[in-house]
Amino acid sequence: MKRRWREKSERLAAQWLEMPADTLERVPRITIIGRTQVIVENYLSLLEFTDTRIRVATGIGETVISGEGLELRTIVPEELLIEGAIHGVDCR
Repeated sequence: MKRRWREKSERLAAQWLEMPADTLERVPRITIIGRTQVIVENYLSLLEFTDTRIRVATGIGETVISGEGLELRTIVPEELLIEGAIHGVDCR
């Protein structure tokens, strides 16, 4: 019950302050920069990592980044920076 109240109050605060929903809610923000970088913010965990595929768990499902020569350049609690030849980003 506490969790629902907290989520609802965060949503109302975001609406009242006219802030984007992803600022207070824990939804992922995926930024694609050209064909060489992907930034995943607000992720939960890293599920799989190879040089051709990276799977990331998010609050709304799973995100799969496919490509060649993929590297995790930055791993911090709230953000992943992935570089390489990006072929696709699939949200499931």
